[in-house]
Amino acid sequence: MTKRIAHDDPRLNAHRMPMELATETILDCASTAGQMQQAVANRQPQSEIQRYRDLARAKFEAYLDLMAEAGHHAGQIKP
Repeated sequence: MTKRIAHDDPRLNAHRMPMELATETILDCASTAGQMQQAVANRQPQSEIQRYRDLARAKFEAYLDLMAEAGHHAGQIKP
C-alpha cells in the first residue's frame, strides 16, 4: 500500500491532486501486479490469479483517468 494523501493539503490544488492520486494509483497497480506474479509462482488457483489481473487492470484504468483529469486541469492554467 502506498502513502495516503491528505485531502486538505493546501499544496494540492486542482491540477496537483489528480496527479498525486495518479501516482498513488500506479504504485498500487504495480503492487497488485507483483501479488499476481507471486500467485502464479506459488501455483495459486487460476481464479485467484485472474482476480489480481482484473484488479490491476482496473487500477491502471483509474490511473489513466486521473492523468487525463490532471492534464485537463493543467491545461486550464494560464501563465
